[in-house]
Amino acid sequence: MAYCTYFLLALQFTWMARSLTAHIPAKRMTISHIGHHRSFEVVDHHQHGFTPAPHVTKVYRDICSQDAECVLPVQCPAHVHDDGVLKCKTILGRVGICCKTGQNHTALFNEKVRGHHVVHADLEAMGDVTRRSRLELSELHLREMKILTHSRSALVPLGTASYGHFRNSRLHSMHDLLEVMSVANRALEIALATRAFKDRQGVTNQQLEYGMIHQDLSQTPLGAACVPPPVCPPVPPRFRKIDGSCNNINNPSWGMPLTPYSRLLPPVYHDGIWTPRVSEDQGQPLTSPRLISTTLFSDEDIPNPDYTLMLMQFGQFISHDITQSLDTSFANGSAISCCSEDGSAEIPHEFRHFACFPVVIPRKDPFFGRYSQGCMNFVRSVLAPRHDCTLGYAQQMNKVSHYIDGSAIYGSSPDQTRALRSFEFGQLTVFDDFGRHLLPLSEDPDACLTTEQGSACFTSGDTRTNQMVSLTVLHTLFMREHNRIANELAQINPHWQDERIFLVTRQIIIAELQVVTYGEYLPALLGEAAMEEFDLLLERDDSYSYDYNQKVDPSAINEFASAAFRFGHSMVDGVLKIYGKTKLEAAIDIPEVMFHPARMRKHEFYDQMLTTMTTDAIQDVDNSMSDSLTKYMFRAGNPFGVDLAAINIQRGRDHGLRPYNDYRELVGQPRIKSFEEFGPELGERLKSVYVSVDDIDLWVGGLLEPKYGDSVLGLTFRDIIAEQFSRLKQGDKYFFEHDPTINPGYFTPEQLVEIRKVTLSRIICDNRDGILLVRQAPNAFRKPGLPGNEYVDCTSPALPHMNLLYWQD
Repeated sequence: MAYCTYFLLALQFTWMARSLTAHIPAKRMTISHIGHHRSFEVVDHHQHGFTPAPHVTKVYRDICSQDAECVLPVQCPAHVHDDGVLKCKTILGRVGICCKTGQNHTALFNEKVRGHHVVHADLEAMGDVTRRSRLELSELHLREMKILTHSRSALVPLGTASYGHFRNSRLHSMHDLLEVMSVANRALEIALATRAFKDRQGVTNQQLEYGMIHQDLSQTPLGAACVPPPVCPPVPPRFRKIDGSCNNINNPSWGMPLTPYSRLLPPVYHDGIWTPRVSEDQGQPLTSPRLISTTLFSDEDIPNPDYTLMLMQFGQFISHDITQSLDTSFANGSAISCCSEDGSAEIPHEFRHFACFPVVIPRKDPFFGRYSQGCMNFVRSVLAPRHDCTLGYAQQMNKVSHYIDGSAIYGSSPDQTRALRSFEFGQLTVFDDFGRHLLPLSEDPDACLTTEQGSACFTSGDTRTNQMVSLTVLHTLFMREHNRIANELAQINPHWQDERIFLVTRQIIIAELQVVTYGEYLPALLGEAAMEEFDLLLERDDSYSYDYNQKVDPSAINEFASAAFRFGHSMVDGVLKIYGKTKLEAAIDIPEVMFHPARMRKHEFYDQMLTTMTTDAIQDVDNSMSDSLTKYMFRAGNPFGVDLAAINIQRGRDHGLRPYNDYRELVGQPRIKSFEEFGPELGERLKSVYVSVDDIDLWVGGLLEPKYGDSVLGLTFRDIIAEQFSRLKQGDKYFFEHDPTINPGYFTPEQLVEIRKVTLSRIICDNRDGILLVRQAPNAFRKPGLPGNEYVDCTSPALPHMNLLYWQD
């Protein structure tokens, strides 16, 4: 029986007003909905020394009542359980929801629902469940130590593909490990208490799913397991904190590292707490993810004619900036093995770690069967207690800050940032490789496959830097961009000290990331219609934005991190093509450059990779995946690796994601009723691995959808991703274009003009080696040569520079 470990955060979402009243020059009126009430905040901008430009907002057909607003279905998750919800139409013609509950997916379950009542726990009950949970926690730790000490197969062998997978979630230091383990143990204690409380009180799974247990643990014996919120200064600091704390003064821990993901819908666990779901139809375990992978996913070359590899690679870089799940490990940080030493079978339950959730490999597997592999190692994610510290279902931990704040560059803690700084002229530390500045070399002997003399392994703000060499290139690019800007600021402000140069530079770099994300990346990925529907478009020229909403929780959404944003794995071409001045010089299989970035030291390689990433086509988003990812992922020197498709499916089940059909309904699509709706061939294949259409995993179903409108994605993934980036923008007080009444570190109108000039192509041109790369298409995400995206020289005014003189004192 699986043991519980942590739990939920996400039912704290309240409504985000999507269509604000038009802003007038003198005053701004912000409307926010809280339950059935409407509150107004009038801000006199003249008191702050500026006059905002008029702001045009979307207008919806006015059929909703005064206490509701017409929004897209995904923006109002509780609607899927409200049969009487009023439908409306958005300005772009999509069916919307007259919403009163906003982001709170539990809003309809605050009172008696379908025979279920809110459960209140008394102190006697809490005393009993505390004793039981602490006893079980002690037994778990003793069992873990016994396994670690006496079992030969308890640890993942070094050099294996499974160890490469574990390496992907390594921590920065022992201090990091201790911090994570401290939070994880608190969450584990609360999760065990939830199970004890459920058994004692007869609580149903639905009551758990919809947060119907009301108990402030801080007033009970379990209060010591609560994670106290950070203490914030009375005056918000000008620069956002490294750890994301105190961004929202009413919810100071929102967006911090080591806090839970949020959710669009409640999870579906078999026991309501943490045990993975089973088949909706028969209550039996779901089909092996590896069998689903081999049945549905094949390696086909289907390039997209419009977009470059940069769309995939920048997406991964941004994903690492806002999300990182961690595999559970032993208390000393060692990797847990769930499979026998030879990989032929699972370790029996009585001898394996409680977090084991291995992927069964069928005996007749067409690839792994050659090597007698019957078990693919998989360990469940580290979990975290919810912000309000109450009983409830398991919720997974996000190791990094949730905001788009450059944490992949600077780290998510002050200690990580200090380790990356030179403390001279605001610069980040570099490795000077005979005049070429590369990322500093890692001191962790296990961060890469090899650290022998001359074989480089790098470090940055994120532990996944060396995962793939193209990712290492982007980390290098933004390290150089930081130092370039810091150098220029130091020249125009010679009286500035190191600290001020660093903080202002970091602020500008974060703004650049946000401009590239919302100005270039998301329009290419989601399409212009989604940008309009979800209010993702940036303002223009010197205008401020006024869409900040302190009720919006910006935390990364579990469905986004564990399924929707993993669409990019389908985009990966299994081979990196390296071009010289006139011809193709090399074709590198991706597994050969995973955790082996030593090619970065080759004189021309950095420019070559930037050229490849902004020239070669991505693969279409579909059910085709490269063998490099489904057979050889993290293989190192082994003949086989792990299957990323199978890992993605298993991760969704680990995180309690609901079936695909539930999310179709969430975004306003009809539920799939039969496999035949997928077409004769695909329908038959799906039917062979799923008992019911209501068993289909979200990651699988999302990839099978046809492209929606002008997006490269189907509607379900498109809307989940768009909603995530809407929350990241509206829920971040420090978002670069928010006005001075909101953003303590606001930019001046003149500075906004300069920041909005930034493009990824400009950043590439400013930080290339210049050995081979001398020109760029204006939009790095679109194929060069498409109308309006022809190559220009890096010195061309078509790639305008940001004028930093507007930061001169």
